[in-house]
Amino acid sequence: MDDRIVIWLSTHRVGVLNDPSVWLGTIEKLGAVWIVLAIAVGVVQRRGLWGTIGLAFLTALATTAADAISFGVKDLTSRPRPFEVHHQIHPLYVVHSSSFPAGHAATAFAGAVLLAFAAPRIAPAVLVLATLIALSRVYDGVHYPTDVLAGAALGAVVGAAAAAVLRLAEARWQGGFELDSGRARERRNVRSPA
Repeated sequence: MDDRIVIWLSTHRVGVLNDPSVWLGTIEKLGAVWIVLAIAVGVVQRRGLWGTIGLAFLTALATTAADAISFGVKDLTSRPRPFEVHHQIHPLYVVHSSSFPAGHAATAFAGAVLLAFAAPRIAPAVLVLATLIALSRVYDGVHYPTDVLAGAALGAVVGAAAAAVLRLAEARWQGGFELDSGRARERRNVRSPA
């Protein structure tokens, strides 16, 4: 089934979609689009300089971790690319690493899941973007559908872990602030004996 899908997509491309499909892979390199979006989220949410830098850094860390893990799995599996096995597939560009799992899908879903947690209002948009990036890899002829599914699952797990780190960091910061405020409030309410 994997073979049939990638062969069919690669041999029934719509010319006007070719460049946008390649472009989706380009903006995703090393999670760049997610880091830029994290900065935008930080600015829009008024997280301040350090909050914005922290979110961008955590996003970069999540996408880099997803990419590194996917390359570790690629080294273990050594699955050939679809165009290497099926000569009727002419990829829109050539890559030289193993096919399984799709690294672009992994980084896309790591970034999207983290940003969906950080900014729930944009969750549908970032998840659609991650899905388009992942699907573009099959359309481009460089991945099988199962490569993309595995990469997306790996990325979602990494993104969820990063979201948990963000939640802990925010709770700690807010908890510390509330604790300090509570102590100050307690001191103000202490009455001297009359």
